[in-house]
Amino acid sequence: MRRLTLAAFLVLGACAQPTAPTKTAVQASSLAPLGACPASSWRPEAPPPSSSARDSMVLLAVQEWFRFGRQTIDFTQPGEPRVEILGVQETNAPERINDYWKSVDRPKLTGLDTEVPWSAAFISWVVESAGVPREKFCPDARHTIYVERIVLREKRPGAAFVAHHVNERAPRVGDLLCAARDGSGTTLENLNRGPGHCDIVVEVRPGKVHAIGGNVHDSVTRSVFPLDEKGFLSPIAARPFFTVIENKLP
Repeated sequence: MRRLTLAAFLVLGACAQPTAPTKTAVQASSLAPLGACPASSWRPEAPPPSSSARDSMVLLAVQEWFRFGRQTIDFTQPGEPRVEILGVQETNAPERINDYWKSVDRPKLTGLDTEVPWSAAFISWVVESAGVPREKFCPDARHTIYVERIVLREKRPGAAFVAHHVNERAPRVGDLLCAARDGSGTTLENLNRGPGHCDIVVEVRPGKVHAIGGNVHDSVTRSVFPLDEKGFLSPIAARPFFTVIENKLP
């Protein structure tokens, strides 16, 4: 099963953060330009739960977390991340995961297709179901593709999402926390379209940030990550975060 591993160890790094490099989207020469966001016939199943698109994203993520049994993983303690609550696994909710796949125009996939990661489809479903138009966020089956589009889009006026280095922005509710995966080496300076993962921030507490994502330990999961004394993400081996994406939606 291609999923985020729970066997990584927490890195206890120094509190001081390095100076952020200048953000430039660097692509390998073999990567073709993404072009415009593709049109889709898919439509959300219901109106957004709030008049605020940012609030709707959070409410929908929490709704799906409850639907999947409130699975929770704590990344804040030394040693292996701890599963505090075990939720509904993907093979027991194939139809719901099929709904996520439909939002990225892959309607034949379900929760029974366990070798195909569905975490980006989950995020795409949440954002589009919240009423965010495709010119603001382009859904995709790969996290690093929609992140690349965000970086390209933010160069124009009216950007709804802005990508920051992890030491440039303290996470806030509605933001996206994105990490490289499987040693892809993806950074804001190297948007190589490699494997990645993003979660939606749903709560911030002193020293901790709670974020919900899909296909984490085979479920919709609420992950708890450590923050330093300034409120920035602390480095952990289990999630090599490379960006905090600011949610500027009203």
